[in-house]
Amino acid sequence: MKKTDIFVNMFASDIENKDILEVACGTADFSISAIRIANSVSCIDLDDNRLNNLAEQNNVTFQIMDAAKMSYPDNTFDVVVIYNSFFHIHTQWNEIEKECKRVLKSKGTIYVVGTWKLDTNLMVEIFGDNAFWQDDFLVVKIVNI
Repeated sequence: MKKTDIFVNMFASDIENKDILEVACGTADFSISAIRIANSVSCIDLDDNRLNNLAEQNNVTFQIMDAAKMSYPDNTFDVVVIYNSFFHIHTQWNEIEKECKRVLKSKGTIYVVGTWKLDTNLMVEIFGDNAFWQDDFLVVKIVNI
């Protein structure tokens, strides 16, 4: 079982039948795992060089888009996930967090998830006690008010 499948299973109650956005998706592995239980999954990245070709085959919508300047309307998604990409976006975190909250529905959730030291070290540094380990995943859960 892939790590992304394990994460989706652990947080299924927050993902099932929801509209999901994966930010800085890279290969879109999380999106491909989530689509089996989500209502819809969209993913964005600055380029498609690493995009897994399985994304299109699994009804995952991909767009080249800057996470700090998304073109989605307000209140579009139930859940935003940043999976193993915090290292790549941390210098723009304030702008990206603001934008994620804008496209997130009221009471929606942002998950910042890391399994690699590059991500987890920065997550602990930036989020402190708000970052918690669940099995092999360091997770930050931010609920939109």
